[in-house]
Amino acid sequence: MRKYNLLSAFVLYTFFVKAQLTLSSSTIEFGDVLTTEEKEIAVDITNKNTYPVKVENAVLHSADFTCSVANTEIGVGGTEKVRVKFKPRHNISYNSELIIVLDDGAEYRIDIQGDGRYEDTYYSSTFNKSYQDLKDELKSILAKNYRNLGYTYARDNMYGDIDNQDGKVTCVYTGRESTFSTRSGANANSMNCEHTWPQSFGSSNEPERADIHHLFPTDGGTNSRRGNNPFGVVTNPSWTGGGSKLGGGLFEPRDEHKGAVARAMLYFAIRYQNYNNFLDAQEDILKQWHTTFQPNAWDILRNEKIFGYQKNRNPFVDHPEFIERMNKIGSNDPKPEIRTIEVSQQQINYSYVSPSTERTIYLVNTGNIQISDITDIFTKSNNVIIKSVESTANPGDVSALVVTFKSLPEGTYEDEIWINIDAQTGSVIKIPVSFTTGQASVNNLKQKPMRAMYSNHNQAIHLQNLPKDAYGIEIWNSNGQMVLNDISPTLNDIPFNNSNSGVYFVLIKTRAGAVASKVLVY
Repeated sequence: MRKYNLLSAFVLYTFFVKAQLTLSSSTIEFGDVLTTEEKEIAVDITNKNTYPVKVENAVLHSADFTCSVANTEIGVGGTEKVRVKFKPRHNISYNSELIIVLDDGAEYRIDIQGDGRYEDTYYSSTFNKSYQDLKDELKSILAKNYRNLGYTYARDNMYGDIDNQDGKVTCVYTGRESTFSTRSGANANSMNCEHTWPQSFGSSNEPERADIHHLFPTDGGTNSRRGNNPFGVVTNPSWTGGGSKLGGGLFEPRDEHKGAVARAMLYFAIRYQNYNNFLDAQEDILKQWHTTFQPNAWDILRNEKIFGYQKNRNPFVDHPEFIERMNKIGSNDPKPEIRTIEVSQQQINYSYVSPSTERTIYLVNTGNIQISDITDIFTKSNNVIIKSVESTANPGDVSALVVTFKSLPEGTYEDEIWINIDAQTGSVIKIPVSFTTGQASVNNLKQKPMRAMYSNHNQAIHLQNLPKDAYGIEIWNSNGQMVLNDISPTLNDIPFNNSNSGVYFVLIKTRAGAVASKVLVY
């Protein structure tokens, strides 16, 4: 019978290692991708640690990118793919970050870039423009090659083709249908041409008066009731008809027409101007209707038909997302300075660190201006030590904050990192941090020695009081040869059959490092 005896010289060595993943690339460049398409690029992540790791999270700081990891558990030496997909919504340049977070709190970054492009060339000159620049460019596009039909011809085409479905014309406010196709037929059926932007507020002259993008067929009586009232939500109506309402000096169109009304008004202000500041009091509700009631098949077809006659389009029908790149339609819209920083972990839990351990926290600049003063960072208890920070981060890029840890006795500790983002506004990011230290230290193992016992049934080494983060056992002989590598989840009973007598070393691997015991085999 073999007997395994744990010698008094229990601890042979201890070492700490920094968690290490290697990335096949630290950048992903998608190039040009149409907003009607989706493109995928994968990055390999390889586990170079001496222990398995788990990808706890993969955080993207842009909604136009998505990512997935097929297997979040990565074994020693294993490789998994992080698949990143790009489906742009806007024709702009995208610059973002993917932060891979491990279950021990460590972070790794991948810089992601790509350009969204519209399939149609009509708006190609709007690439990467926003706010007033975008409004000015759209104004130029909408005026270029514009063909003024004149008010008479505009109505002829509206009644006879653009708003005529199978010989019928429908009032946009009430839903009343009439069968006709000419101006005289409209008069005979009490149908009018509604100027969504009222003539009394700036659309009485051409080309404004004849621009079909804001003209719609309406019931004559309803057209009179709307008059030049601004649009809005009516709570106590004095009149209702087909879902539309009038009251309190406001006119609320039925739901079926709310989106079209909004896009006609927004178009008019961009194409011409905000005459008499008529848009101002309505702008917010019109934007809301535009977003809530997206262009339907009829809106899209109508836009195409109008383009055939006028040679210009309504950009808010073609690309409803344009509104997201503007703050004000009715007035000057300068580009705001947005100063924001995001972190990928709202609370960080570091596992098994030592005073020499370094961890990097990536601060992502999600604003639109360069931030060049990221220096006002401190910790609440000084258990976490700020080693360094990159003071500058361009939009879409990161500032790397490197932290170390105070030399403390075995145990779990807490701290809080405070990052002052903007001294003027007092904006502060607070990150609670916890960490465990000493789990694989020499002192710890001496204070809580493990015991190795023998079994004459299965000839195994039985270990007790293993470190909580132990994940594997190796046994080496005195010639420096590994004779067993056990990475099973149950590490207490280590099979050791048919081994020669002699001196062996039991290496207990933990996430913070490794400790070894000398064992005699009789």
